[in-house]
Formats: sequence, C-alpha cells, structure tokens
Amino acid sequence: MVCRTLLTRFRIAMPAMLLLMAGCAGIGGGSAPTQSAAPVGETDRASESRAVEPVPVAAPAIAPEPRTGAALASQRVEPIAPSTPIAPANSVLPMPGQAAPLHPDLWSRLRAGFALPELPTPLVAEKERFYLNNREALSRMFTRGARYLHYIVEEVERRGLPAELALLPFVESAMNPVAVSSAQAAGLWQFIPSTGKHYNLAQNWWVDNRRDVVKSTHAALDYLQRIHEMNDNDWFLALASYNWGEGAVGRAVKANRARGGPGDYLSISMPNETRHYVPKLIALKRIIERADELGVVLPSIPNRPYFVTIEKTRPIDLKLAAEYAGMSVEDFVALNPAHNRPVIAATRNNQIKIPADRLEAFQTAVSLHDRKRRPMASWQPYTLKPGETLDDIARRGNVSPQEVIKANGLRPTTRILAGTRVLVPQNEVDDEQEVEAFQAPRVYESVATSAVYHRVQRKETLASIARNYGVSEKQLAEWNGGATAARPGASLLVRPAGQQTLLTTESGEKRVIPRLMARIGEETREAATATREAVAAAGSAVLRKIPAPAPTASAQAARKPASESSARVVKARPEPAQPRAAARGEARGEAQSKDATRRKPEQKI
Repeated sequence: MVCRTLLTRFRIAMPAMLLLMAGCAGIGGGSAPTQSAAPVGETDRASESRAVEPVPVAAPAIAPEPRTGAALASQRVEPIAPSTPIAPANSVLPMPGQAAPLHPDLWSRLRAGFALPELPTPLVAEKERFYLNNREALSRMFTRGARYLHYIVEEVERRGLPAELALLPFVESAMNPVAVSSAQAAGLWQFIPSTGKHYNLAQNWWVDNRRDVVKSTHAALDYLQRIHEMNDNDWFLALASYNWGEGAVGRAVKANRARGGPGDYLSISMPNETRHYVPKLIALKRIIERADELGVVLPSIPNRPYFVTIEKTRPIDLKLAAEYAGMSVEDFVALNPAHNRPVIAATRNNQIKIPADRLEAFQTAVSLHDRKRRPMASWQPYTLKPGETLDDIARRGNVSPQEVIKANGLRPTTRILAGTRVLVPQNEVDDEQEVEAFQAPRVYESVATSAVYHRVQRKETLASIARNYGVSEKQLAEWNGGATAARPGASLLVRPAGQQTLLTTESGEKRVIPRLMARIGEETREAATATREAVAAAGSAVLRKIPAPAPTASAQAARKPASESSARVVKARPEPAQPRAAARGEARGEAQSKDATRRKPEQKI
C-alpha cells in the first residue's frame, strides 16, 4: 500500500487496462487548441533545411510485464476525453467505444491499423531502397522509438486515424525528442516555435513542451486532423500541408485547378522536400509490413505502455527523481526531454514520466523521503554577495562551476558580478517552493567594450566632434596623440576600449548599467556588509548608545528619486553617446544606485 500522504501529492495518469491485456484504451484526451492556429504554410516550412542535430538518445530497455496490479489499480485513472475522430473510409481501426483487438506485439497492432492507400510514384521504392541500404540507422531509429511508439499508436487509434500517422515522427525527427532543425523546429513532431505556441506548447526558460512526448503528440494530431478537414479529407494533401504549410498547399491546389489540372498530391507543384516527404512515410510502412521478407529485424516492443505519467505538486531535483525511478539521468531525460533545468518546477510542467514497471519503487522511495521531512528540491535561487564567485557557490553546493553555468544557461566566459541571481544547489533549504517563483537568472556581468572611431567630415572641428561624443576637446586631443585640428577623412578615436557592466534581466533584456551606478552600488553593498558585521560584534545594547553617523554626500544624493529607466538597452554595435545625455545618465545612475541599496538586495520575482 502507498501511504496516504503520498497519494495526496501524486496522481497517476495511465491506461485503464494496463495490467491484464494488451491493446489498451488511450491515455488522456487531446483537446483542440483554445485559439486558432497560425498557418504553418505562411512560414514555408519546406523551404527550411530539415537537417536534424545528432543528439543521441540511448535505446530503452523494454519494461517487463508488471508482476501485480495492486499498486496501479488503486490509483485514480484519468478519464478519456470525448472527441470527434475522423475515420478513414478504408480504416480497419476500431471506433471509440469498441474494444481494441488483441495483438502479440505493437508491430502487429500497427500493421492492422494501416489504412492509407498506395502512392503510385517511383519515389516510394526509391525511399524504401534508401532505408534498406542504411539498416543500422534504421534499426537505431526503431529502437529509439520503442519508448514512445505505444503511446503514439494508442492516441492515433483512439482518434480513429490511420496508423501510418504514428510513423510520422520517424520521418520528422528520426523519433528523437531532442532533435532541433535549422528552422528551430523541435521535438518528435518538429513544431516550429510559433505553431507550438498556438497549440499551447509552452516554451520558456524552464520547459519546452514541443519536446514533451504526450503534449506534442496531442498537438500534432490536433493539427493533422484540422488540416485533413481543410484538404477535403485527403490525407496525402494533409501530410504535405504538415511539411510545407496548409497555405502553400492550398495555393498550389488552386493554381493547378485554374490551369485545368487536378488538385491531388501527385499533380500539384511543390518543393522537392515535400515531394519526397510522403513517399518516405509510405516506404516505412511497406518495410514494417514486409519486415520478415526484407530481412529487417524489428526490435521487440510489447503491446503495452512503456511509461506512466505522474502529476506532482512539489518541485523535485531531476537527479533525485531519476534515482527514485531507478534510472540513469540520461534515460530519465529521454522520457522527460521537455525539462530544461536540473530541478523540475511543478508550476511549469507538473508531469514526469517513468517506466511502468518502476512506479511502485518510485512511490515507495518518495514516501520514505517524505516521512523524513526533507526537501526534494535543493536547487534554489541565490544572489551573489560582493566578493563571491560562481566557483564559491558551486563548491558549497558540491557541484562543479560548469554545472552551475549549464543549469543557468550562462556563457562559460561570463564574468559574473555581485547582485547576480541564479539557481544553485544549497545544503539547507528553508522553503523548497521558493524555486517556483524563479522566472530566470538575473545576471550582472563585466564586458569589454570596443574602441569607437569617427571619420572626420568636411567642416567638422575637434570642438564639434568632442561635443557630439560628450567628451572635452582636450581629452579628444590626448586620445589622438595631441592632435590640434580635425583633418577631413581622418579617423579619430572618440571612445577608447574599456569595461562596462551589463545587466541581463529575467526576460532576457540586456541593459548597460552606467559606470557610476555600478561603482557606487558596489561600494554601498560593501559598506552595508561591514556595518552588519560591526553591529553583530558590538551587540544590540551597545548599538543603542552609538549616535547615528552623519550621511555622506553620496548618501544624500541617493535620496533623490531615480528610475532604472536611465539604463540603456545594449545595441549590437556601439553607437556614439550624446554629451548631455551621457552626463544626465551618470547623474541619474548615481542617484538610482543609492536609492536601490536601501531596499533588500533582491526581491522575490
């Protein structure tokens, strides 16, 4: 039995007939997006390269049949959402509500659901030969898909769609959930960012749900059903639309019909990639149908779910979740590729997936952990203090600096300054929920600035140039070897190379922090630290006898209201600063820094 406290924290989403028979009902229901989808055709997906980055995902060990159903049967099963499936005319799939036939393995179930007609083009045989001439790659692709294929087949079958659609991720991404194309399409189904957002696939610092197996499958099948209807229930045109865009396919059909031709897939004009796209899918179907005849060894995939989905209400370290599931981090990430960080925040994506046969062990480990009242998320927000480095905070958290850099998406060459707020593992955690409010790092860094030169134009003088760049004529002359005149065509140094403080906000906006603001802020933080130490040493009784020190001139200036809007947004190429604007910026920066230091070092996001 699972303890009562555990049941209040986790909810299991599983097929209803996981334990006693193959060919179970579908997991969860895919719902249509809440807003109309952006037409992919307008992005002309086929015009972009579909090359996929070779990100290796280890082949899974197929989960054995669970020994007992007691632990799973006691869990609450998610109801299947109602839908209106589109059943192909010659489909042999059971309609929703009918019992699925029994099959000895997933491949036989897949073959029974094939429903698309043959595509009369020599390109199908050409693609079939290509796959058969690359048998090792074909085998790796099929083995990698063993984790995900059962879920995809069930969802396709639940909607009454042709089973060939379950093979589409093999064509799109080689069934690699972390694949990314040159057009920034990601995941098994290769959603570009804009279409992913329209189908409610969140993409932020924490997660990219285009890589989530369950969420992306629902979105892809929603989209395929939509474009199937748009193309008069022609699956070949729908598949062409998935690759090229429904707008482009619609225009091609209309143009061919205007010329008196037909509007079918083989008749319209299209890019080469789209012309070869559907033949690849049909070629894979033919190889699976005739695997024995062709000498292709398909990996053994039982006709039962490989993974279960756990809905959680607490954040948890990714390594801890993998440990409790009895998995390596690599295998855990292969099932949970949507999570970008070493801690899984419940408010960003509250689902984790583990092999079905590891569920009971996972629940037991979590229950024991919970009884000890220990936090599950050690990665928490931390603000660097003056004098601290990433090496210091990494060492205290028993991780390498490289792990902290990778976890926060920082560049290895970043020179981090005090005030930076990042995620870092901590030995003592007062409130593990604090990580849920962390949107992204807030980074102060020191960056080098390049020298700026000005080409002298006719009628310009040293005085006019100095005025335009906010420097004195004397300083300008010194930077240029004591020049006394500005000769037309000459190149004058108007801003020497140096260092500046750059702020990257949680939203990714970059701002230059004025020099005086950065320097005064640093000095104030150091002074505040020294004061706190002195107070602690003297004791509160002595503190009452000490008169308050007179404010310094810089502290008086800090009382003037200021706004951080005086910081400039960094541009790709340095632009000349106007003299008066620069002077005003530094004055405002000094005031703002002093005002900011009277507040807490960092506010909760």
